[in-house]
Amino acid sequence: MRKLLVVFAALAAIHLSPAFSAERDVIDRAKLAFSDQLQLICSDTGEYDWIAENAVYQYPLHDIHLKLRVEGRDAISRHLRALSEVAPKTAVEDVTYYPTLDSDIVFVQYDLVSGEGRNERRRVAGIIEMHGDQIASFIQLNSTRENLKVMQTVPARVN
Repeated sequence: MRKLLVVFAALAAIHLSPAFSAERDVIDRAKLAFSDQLQLICSDTGEYDWIAENAVYQYPLHDIHLKLRVEGRDAISRHLRALSEVAPKTAVEDVTYYPTLDSDIVFVQYDLVSGEGRNERRRVAGIIEMHGDQIASFIQLNSTRENLKVMQTVPARVN
């Protein structure tokens, strides 16, 4: 009986190891791309290689019952640069990634910390969909005042 349990445990580990490997892979890809996003890293040619060409970023704006939706690499890079200018001292801390059953989707949770002297900390959750090493979709599940300011100053599609 003991040998049977050992064999069963070994078989389960063999079958589960690809799933754990896939989880680590998508989390590693998402960590790298999201880190590049936070630092607004671009290539030598000025391209934001961690954003897919047809990517979509969405942010709900609960206070005014709107959803900000930015589509395409160029529009997203302009949006993120504008966001960093509107709130240059805002920091992202305590980033945690969670795998899902989809090998290209992770949940991300982090703290947005205002550096405007108030040191406000707000927990944010989001969904990142990866296509290879690029973010194809980012859905923030919480609204921010900064996104509202960007929406008012930068042309973006509002749904």
